[in-house]
Amino acid sequence: MGQAGTMGIGALELWGALFCLIAAFLIDRGKTVEHRENVQLGYMLLVNTAILVFDMFAITYNGEPGKVSRTILRLANFGLYFTLYVLEIYFIYYLRAVVQNNGGKFSKVFIYCGYAIMTFSIVTLIFDQCKHVIYFFDMDNFYHRGVMYGLALIPVFSCFALILVITVYYRNYITKLQKASLLIYLSFPVFSAIFMVASGEVSSLINIGITVSLIMMYMFYEIEKNQRMLKQAEEIIKQEQINKEFKNTMLWTQIQPHFIYNNLNVIQFLCKKDPELAAEAVTHLSAYLRSYIDAYDKDMCIPIEEEMDIIKHYLYMQKLRYGDKLSVSMEIGEHSFSVPPLAIESLVENAVRHGVAQKVEGGKVSIRIYENVDEFLAEVVDNGVGFDSEELKIEDGKNHVGLKNTDSRLKFMIDGYLEVKSKVGEGCRAIVHVPKRKKNEVSGS
Repeated sequence: MGQAGTMGIGALELWGALFCLIAAFLIDRGKTVEHRENVQLGYMLLVNTAILVFDMFAITYNGEPGKVSRTILRLANFGLYFTLYVLEIYFIYYLRAVVQNNGGKFSKVFIYCGYAIMTFSIVTLIFDQCKHVIYFFDMDNFYHRGVMYGLALIPVFSCFALILVITVYYRNYITKLQKASLLIYLSFPVFSAIFMVASGEVSSLINIGITVSLIMMYMFYEIEKNQRMLKQAEEIIKQEQINKEFKNTMLWTQIQPHFIYNNLNVIQFLCKKDPELAAEAVTHLSAYLRSYIDAYDKDMCIPIEEEMDIIKHYLYMQKLRYGDKLSVSMEIGEHSFSVPPLAIESLVENAVRHGVAQKVEGGKVSIRIYENVDEFLAEVVDNGVGFDSEELKIEDGKNHVGLKNTDSRLKFMIDGYLEVKSKVGEGCRAIVHVPKRKKNEVSGS
């Protein structure tokens, strides 16, 4: 290759290295789920920067006389091959992050295969520094391929094949844009390597091919990030509307004249019959109203103990009103989690007003707080009149709006959900599912 060609490739690699370095530091980093693959892509861009810098020194000092040039040439070529092999393991970690972020479980077998390929590559490279069968330098400091140069390419093509297998195996956990970027990553370097072997051209072709692929992957990453941000903005707007509707519904449902009127009637009756109990009722009613309004004004989750305090005040007043017609049981076995304000209280109110209170003989409301391996659960069960839970699937803005709003708030605020099972005449079972892994939190895997 002439001097002009060498300078051209060097300049191209310099610009490529600068772009990769800048892109690597522009990528978001954090502990949330969506940042996990971004971190691996950032590492890949940094490693590729090192590859281009090593290759730039390798082609610049190729054929330059002197011991210093020879030392630089040897270090640059060793660093070039070494970082090429390291890049592939980072790519497998990138694939693992992609699969896990999309809900898949990545097999450690693929990781072990990647490390095996990398270990073989590096051991072979170190061994070659003495035997010079992969590459060597002549007396004039010119780089030449050795008789066993294929040993240097076997790991590269093996890793490309492994990446292809992983992509096909986990195709259901990879988005269309991610598949496109993976296809580009596989095709550009592979075609460059095939052309390089067939034509005998310099190894810079495969490095340039990898660089082009990573630049395309970075562009796809930016596109996906913008799409994700747009989707999140839409979800926030939607949730604000849901919260507004929920608050309006709850405030109108609960803090309305007849609710206060009914409870004041009960207290008025108790003032004549049992003044001490009347005083206690006033305390519970005022505590309930104060706690309810405080929770109403909050847009973040509250501890389960705080939610249960509101429920206890509410049930105390309802027990006074309905007497023996309302039976209540509570089993609180877990306290170390939070819920959206009034999420469980609204279910208890629904069980009392629309379930038990609609039966002539009354009924029972049971509340149970517990946990399993993956979730905290709050279960509200009544043996009231019940309803057909299939009605929840009807999207007309009229059927069971409170339950639907509660489900939406759980999904948005904590990645949880509301499970409702009910039949006419058989009561209702409502379960709040609170995942132990918080929304957008990275798992330890």
